[in-house]
Amino acid sequence: MDERYVVATPERVSFSYDVAGIGSRFMAGFVDFVAYLVTAIGVSILYGQISQRLTDPALSSALEGMYIGLTFVLYWAYYIVFELVWGGQSPGKRLIGLRVIGIDGAPATPGQIIMRNIMRLVDLFPGFYITGLVTMFVNSQSRRLGDFAAGTLVVREGRKLSVKELSGWPGPALQLSERAAAEAAGLSIHRLDVERRDLAREFIARRAEMSARQRAILAMQVASAISRQLDMPQPVNPAAAEYLIELVTAALEQQAGA
Repeated sequence: MDERYVVATPERVSFSYDVAGIGSRFMAGFVDFVAYLVTAIGVSILYGQISQRLTDPALSSALEGMYIGLTFVLYWAYYIVFELVWGGQSPGKRLIGLRVIGIDGAPATPGQIIMRNIMRLVDLFPGFYITGLVTMFVNSQSRRLGDFAAGTLVVREGRKLSVKELSGWPGPALQLSERAAAEAAGLSIHRLDVERRDLAREFIARRAEMSARQRAILAMQVASAISRQLDMPQPVNPAAAEYLIELVTAALEQQAGA
């Protein structure tokens, strides 16, 4: 059964995740294994076709060494590359609806993703992923040794709200903190386009109606879009992301009032 994992930020904002259980992680792992196996078979077929055409023993030996090395690298690169590109998701995790995050609730960093996948070598011992499975069974968060070493956690993703859904909601009165209102005066928002302006307002207007997990995920997405356009650093956690959105919304309200 999946567990709830609650994160409390220094800003006293709490949000929770559904921890992915062993069953859902097994399903994602099976999908990834099949995808890797198909890729490996394709590489093997290509190797066989090329090797049949080579007559030089030296070239044949070099090709065989390249094939063995590529097969080894392919297994490790499969997880690392996909999780780096897809923000903590391999094809299997993406299909099942899972994602790797940091234990602090923030998106997993490249270093964490690389570490947790390198540690697969330990989780595989003595065979058939026995060490990894035993470790997952004895802790309530289903973390394997790679997750402990990297400080990561695999969670279930809820349904994402689209920009269209969010912008289609009616807009109740905006609730902004005095701190945001005071600090918004120094924020330059002239480069922010209409879509992101509306998105910021609607998030602030509807955040109280969202679940904690949905609110945290959406805050990171909205703030990421805003910070990219304003050339600002990416927020490191949902609380910082939400405060950035609140700052932008307060600046928009002040601009509209002026």
